[in-house]
Amino acid sequence: MFAQFSAHLYNSAASEEYRLAITNGTELSDTTHWVAQKVEMATLVTLHVIDAAKVNMQSLFEYDKNTREGAETLPFGQVANVYVLAGAEPPTINDAEFEEYFGQRVYSIFWHLNLETGEISVPQGQPKKLFNLREMVLSAWHETTITADSEPAATFAEITTRAEKKQRIMPIHRFPVISIALIIFNAAMLGLMYLDGYHAGDVSVAMRFGAIVSDFVIYDGEWYRLFTSTFLHFGFAHFFANAMGILIFGTRLERYLGRGVFCAVYFFSGILGSAFSLAHSYFFHPLAVSAGASGAVYGIVGALFIYTRITKRQIEGIGWYVMLLYIGLGFAIGFATNYITDSTDSTPSIGNFAHLGGLIGGMIIGWAYIALSKKPSSHV
Repeated sequence: MFAQFSAHLYNSAASEEYRLAITNGTELSDTTHWVAQKVEMATLVTLHVIDAAKVNMQSLFEYDKNTREGAETLPFGQVANVYVLAGAEPPTINDAEFEEYFGQRVYSIFWHLNLETGEISVPQGQPKKLFNLREMVLSAWHETTITADSEPAATFAEITTRAEKKQRIMPIHRFPVISIALIIFNAAMLGLMYLDGYHAGDVSVAMRFGAIVSDFVIYDGEWYRLFTSTFLHFGFAHFFANAMGILIFGTRLERYLGRGVFCAVYFFSGILGSAFSLAHSYFFHPLAVSAGASGAVYGIVGALFIYTRITKRQIEGIGWYVMLLYIGLGFAIGFATNYITDSTDSTPSIGNFAHLGGLIGGMIIGWAYIALSKKPSSHV
């Protein structure tokens, strides 16, 4: 039963970005004991999963201690060693054995899982929950009870191979040609605006180039402005901020989810962001002039947020929490800037409504991409 529980837990750990631990070139794993690591909020979390009926804990302590000798200090705020002992009653453990880890202080946590009942016992004074690990352990035990009679025990090599294949996210395209082309095109449009006499605070040039003005769109039928406005910017700082968004997030979306998905997200989100901006201008600021690729950028971030949150995977080190931070800071800065700035309708400001529309558009396509895929990670 331990082998099946171990398989389910390793698969869950791998999907949460835990990596099989290797110390001094030695892989700490076998059919009765494996170790995986992950960095959580400046904390190095080391997860030990142990068949308590077969592993001699004192020998394990000595082995761990020997492999750590001479290792360089690691740059973590703290180290947490979590031991999940499954099967038998846990032995008496001397916590003093683990006062240091690679030259740093370590906090050792010992949980015992009764494989028959699914109960987790925790020594007094130690945490019962830590970084979603308890939920992972209980979920793995539950899966084990369901498949115990139908699923043959897997070897550890089979477990790790299957989990690593499931975990890896491989890019579809090596070079994000569309993202780079869009950055260049936006830069070219800004250059043409400057050549036409644009200067800071002047919206007349942007209006001629196709920026959104509610009267022009609603009463004159110039609906093309919902599209053309996404390629225009009010100065270099405005362009640079959106170009960095495309470079950081857009290139990842294009390379890992595909150029078709990227184009769908970029243009749908950009136009939806323009529509939100138009509605806001029409009802509240009829003379406002709006433009920019920020709706498309927020759409990219929204799509990546949905993808990484649902699949629980990172794309080149960027997870859902990075996108959430970007979204929160963006809206906060936009609100603060617009609230503090004493601007007129014709003065460019941060378009939070365009950001909101683009974000919703990206989330819709991100969700649709996963829902319509038989295997959301088919290219993984």
